[in-house]
Amino acid sequence: MVFRGRLHDRPVLLSVKDTSVSLAVGDDWIGAWDVGGRLYSLWKGGHTYRRGLNGRILHKWREDGRGVRDPYDARQRVHVEGEGANALVQEAADVLRGALVAVTGDPSTWLDAAGRRLDAAVLASFERCARFDAAAAREDARRFARVFSPVGILPPDQYLSIVLQATEGCSFGTCTFCALYHERYRVKSTDEFLRHAEAVRDFLGDSVRLRGRSVFLGAANALAVPMPRILEFFEVIAAVFDAPGRPVHAFVDGFTGARKTAVDYAALREKGLRRVYVGLESGHDPLLAFVRKPAARDQAVEAVRAIKAGGVSVGVIVMIGLGGERFAAGHVRDTIAAVNDMRLGPDDLLFFSDLVEVPGTAYPQRAADEDVRPLALDARLAQFAAVRAGLVFEGRPPHLARYDVREFVY
Repeated sequence: MVFRGRLHDRPVLLSVKDTSVSLAVGDDWIGAWDVGGRLYSLWKGGHTYRRGLNGRILHKWREDGRGVRDPYDARQRVHVEGEGANALVQEAADVLRGALVAVTGDPSTWLDAAGRRLDAAVLASFERCARFDAAAAREDARRFARVFSPVGILPPDQYLSIVLQATEGCSFGTCTFCALYHERYRVKSTDEFLRHAEAVRDFLGDSVRLRGRSVFLGAANALAVPMPRILEFFEVIAAVFDAPGRPVHAFVDGFTGARKTAVDYAALREKGLRRVYVGLESGHDPLLAFVRKPAARDQAVEAVRAIKAGGVSVGVIVMIGLGGERFAAGHVRDTIAAVNDMRLGPDDLLFFSDLVEVPGTAYPQRAADEDVRPLALDARLAQFAAVRAGLVFEGRPPHLARYDVREFVY
């Protein structure tokens, strides 16, 4: 339902959905909250602010894109934290409160397309969102930190999933380009995972209606856990969220993924596993060794084939620019061969993720020490195009998409 009115002589839209509510003021301000009352998106003057459950906000905007060969180069990104993030939450709450004053002052003027007035239930939804101000956001972020360990990364299609952390840290932690997992690797007991899942459910509350389309089983490599424990985790998910078969997604590395069989993946599919994400990064074994990736090319291919043979779809991640000029030719040639050997189909995803050199990781220093020069923009674009051009799929292809790790918040 969409209700129209005016605020300070500006047109206003109040929108109500099953999962969220939003307020639009004029043509340059839109705020959106989930039905649990948490602000999750703000747009004003061409700038987008996306708030994660942890209180961090991703601020995105575009510079003048004229003459930019890659649209990603025109996109600017800054993460806003602490009081800077809470000030944006307060702004959204204040604007919504002003709209509610206008609504309650003259409710007869706020009508939907069918001429119906705002009823008490709809009004209560907006009033709940208006209470999510800076103070509420601070407390909400503190609650998040009591329930979750840091959430390192998710695939783009899982940004609104329910994250359940069966493990902490990464089971190998050797990749030189990664700075996402700092905790010691640890697998939770079934009882501990049960308490965690219950705490996540209670923390989300009604927000689960926006974020609950699927479960992401974390952290970095949850499917490395032995099968008996994983099956227990799936039973916990079904019990706590009262949804047997709720779609579950997870990461796995090629080395561990290849150690599970198609029968294992079929058993997990029966419990709800729907997609497994494999960071191939490259099909060029010398490059994988250079970045200290635990799996060789053939292991990643074997893992993907086993997953698909078990009736589970895959999301494969390829890195553009990894290995710079030295490894470029082998990276393109062998990555094309590896992806083609995986036999991806229409239910699968293939992500292209540009290398982001993170200060403090081993990759920039090792590249400098060994004179591995980064690819210039033209070379990076050419590498992306060359990999795509070399892919051959039988029947309908997988969905291909860019994957920018800088745009992740949870």
